[in-house]
Amino acid sequence: MTGVPKGNTWRGHLSKWAEEPNGLFGEDFFARYGDRLWDPTVADQKAAHSFHVELISRIATQPLGYSEGIEDSALTSIFDLFAIARSLSKARADCKTFEVIVWHIFNSFVRPFTAKWHPKSQSGELHALDSSDIFRAELEQVQSRLVALDSILNGMTQQDGYGLQSLERPANKLIGDEMSGDVKWRPMGEPSSTTDREGRLTCENILLANLSNEERTQVEERRKFYAVKRAGECDWASGIALSGGGIRSATFAMGVLVSLSRRNLLRQFDYLSTVSGGGYAGSFLTQLLGSTSNTDFSLASHHLPFRRDENESLVLQRIRQGASYLSASAGERLVVALAQIQGVLINLFLMLTAISTIAYGELRLRRALPDYLANAFVLPFVIFGSALLLGAIFRRSFNLSLGGVKRWMTTFGVISILPLIWSILGALHQLSFKLTIGLSNVHLAEIGTACLGLIVVATVLAFSFSPIKPLLLLGITTGLVILAEALAYQIFCKSDLWMGFGVLSCSLGLALILWFFLDVNSTSLHDYYRKKLAASFLVNTSLKEAVPIKLSEFDATRAMFPIINCALNVPGSKNPKMRGRHSDLFSFTPVSAGANLIGQSRMSDWENANTELNLATAMALSGAAVSPLMGLNTTRFGSFWLTLLNIRLGAWLREPSLKKVAPAFPNVSYLFKELAATATEEDPFLQISDGGHIENLGVYELLRRRCRFIVAVDGEHDGKMTFHALTNLQRLAYIDFGIVIDANLADLRLGETGLSRSHFRFCRIRYPADKDRTGEEIGYLIYLKLSLTGNEGEFIRRYKLDEPSFPHQSTANQFFTEVQFEAYRALGEHVGDKMFLSALTGFTDNSNTDLETWFKALGNSFLDPLVQFAPVDLGKDEVVSP
Repeated sequence: MTGVPKGNTWRGHLSKWAEEPNGLFGEDFFARYGDRLWDPTVADQKAAHSFHVELISRIATQPLGYSEGIEDSALTSIFDLFAIARSLSKARADCKTFEVIVWHIFNSFVRPFTAKWHPKSQSGELHALDSSDIFRAELEQVQSRLVALDSILNGMTQQDGYGLQSLERPANKLIGDEMSGDVKWRPMGEPSSTTDREGRLTCENILLANLSNEERTQVEERRKFYAVKRAGECDWASGIALSGGGIRSATFAMGVLVSLSRRNLLRQFDYLSTVSGGGYAGSFLTQLLGSTSNTDFSLASHHLPFRRDENESLVLQRIRQGASYLSASAGERLVVALAQIQGVLINLFLMLTAISTIAYGELRLRRALPDYLANAFVLPFVIFGSALLLGAIFRRSFNLSLGGVKRWMTTFGVISILPLIWSILGALHQLSFKLTIGLSNVHLAEIGTACLGLIVVATVLAFSFSPIKPLLLLGITTGLVILAEALAYQIFCKSDLWMGFGVLSCSLGLALILWFFLDVNSTSLHDYYRKKLAASFLVNTSLKEAVPIKLSEFDATRAMFPIINCALNVPGSKNPKMRGRHSDLFSFTPVSAGANLIGQSRMSDWENANTELNLATAMALSGAAVSPLMGLNTTRFGSFWLTLLNIRLGAWLREPSLKKVAPAFPNVSYLFKELAATATEEDPFLQISDGGHIENLGVYELLRRRCRFIVAVDGEHDGKMTFHALTNLQRLAYIDFGIVIDANLADLRLGETGLSRSHFRFCRIRYPADKDRTGEEIGYLIYLKLSLTGNEGEFIRRYKLDEPSFPHQSTANQFFTEVQFEAYRALGEHVGDKMFLSALTGFTDNSNTDLETWFKALGNSFLDPLVQFAPVDLGKDEVVSP
């Protein structure tokens, strides 16, 4: 066939499909068939048309979004093509052109794919989306070759039929246009304005504008150092949020950070917002990079702390060694135990002194008043008081306005209960006298033991039957206080009154000394907790324990701008916004600290007002998980017992405002505020505890700043996958800022096998329009969840067999072993790596990934086009029915 023109040969006709990216035909193929005359028969054309119809109508050749379609169905669709090609080839012996081309492509490219994935599909491996991610990446390669095959077959029919031109989703254009929109960055959440809504110049607004500008300057300092530029009409911001969850969350987050660092992405994020356990990892970075000029340390992938050479980074090895951060020597444990016992004894002494004072006063009053005079007015007084209380309830139920009378009625009604309490105590004293007449001390001891046993049984019942737990605990607490008063009354009765007065006076004198000279922060566990955290997570470039930096001295050149989130506990607040919350989100940054309730003040002012306030203090307060006041979870009986037993990791900080006159330190009155859960934002000292007590994901402050791109790492304890942190954030974001977070969590929920289908979801953040813009702004949130999908490495699978509760082992376990630490760290890195699969991003080399490009690639895989509703223009005569 040497006389055949080159363009009419198979080589000439098919050469354009021999080149990459398809590469359908190699030199071996052309050596055998290349010189043949390109002359498809009628049978070839008919077979080509039939197979063309199959290709254009099958899921096997259709582009799918990340959550669209079923992988098993796509695999089956491709597998079925073999039978169809076989049938067409057998039908006519003279369709050799069709036969050679189709079977060459199928045997070279399609058969290896189906041979690999068919058994995996049968074993259920495609259930996990991050397994199907690899499947989809390889499916896309097969699809591209089937598209090229369809083009060849279309040409073979010599008709201009429908052709598969590309594998791009039709929705990608709409999604791309949407994601090209900007979100205007708001440092500190406020515009740089010095006037209020009426245009008046105020000191508060001037301060807020200055703080906002200082925050912007520090963020831009890091951008300049790493040569990070922002594309678009307006400047936009990005942030990483690390959730609460103790050492479990910190370790998981560390693995995710390693994965982001390997793609050179960490240097492109502006903010690092942390809560509780996530703050361990965040404060580690803030201390290490915010206090050094060592050129070998930065967020760049080729620098420490995340650079990995032959072995794991030495810095991360140092953190691994501190995983069991609460461990202590025998001597240290003894000192801590003695300090804790001291705190408990002081609290008990103060409580018993108050109860004894009431008992002694009752005894003197009963002896001073004749019985008939003491009891004559009890019944009518109680009846009248009850009527007033019922009237107050009736008024509130029917919204009746009685002006100042309502306060008088309520107050008098409460006072009216006192005679009832007087009668109950009197009856209790009479009963105790009758029970103790003729009984020896041994009998009294037995009675006391029996009462203690009843209390223990009641406590166990309270925690066993959660629906009645609040009532039982309240009853137990009230009962113990009443019994303690009755016991003190009995002791005073059986002793000389003046001797009792002398003992009580000494107790009151000592209590008064404690009132004026005891700093209640010094008796809590906060100081010990802070020192242990600092020793484990705050290190310098020599990998030694560092002196914690003051946040106001933070060097912003190399590190992300830190936001350390805590809870401002105000269960006694009269602000209606605190109804049900009992707390407000409080944050520390290098520029400022504060909350919505109290406003923002300079960080240096907070540090001047609280001399021990530094990065270690902020980290420990953010992780003060157990405290009498616990934000949303605050209860009266819980506060009572946690204070009494001195289980207090939170602390009182002096608010730096000059308007408030305060003692030099939080005295005993603040201990009683913890005991009775009556702290407010008006107090000179403010009660600060774990940020997870109000918002455990750490995203709230990033939303305030209108970050365009956010990565949220959720490592909280959530074995049933109820997503409390995210759903709580959705509620707070909408109520406080009018922000809507669209999140579809179906693939993260547990399936029948107890596994999730995916580790993460891609969500929209819908910021409301501000005064300068007409439409809403759209940001994006990658929500990573501590989860298993079943395709993790063998080490993680083995650990799961040994520890069935993994990866949601109790947060109470803060003593991680090396194996436990590595399991969570490896899982974090595994989850982080899954965000960069080629099937999701299209990246073949992501060693130096651009942040905006990465988010847009994930958006194309995850998002459906946003449905926009045009506003309805109602005329004057039009009525909208409810």
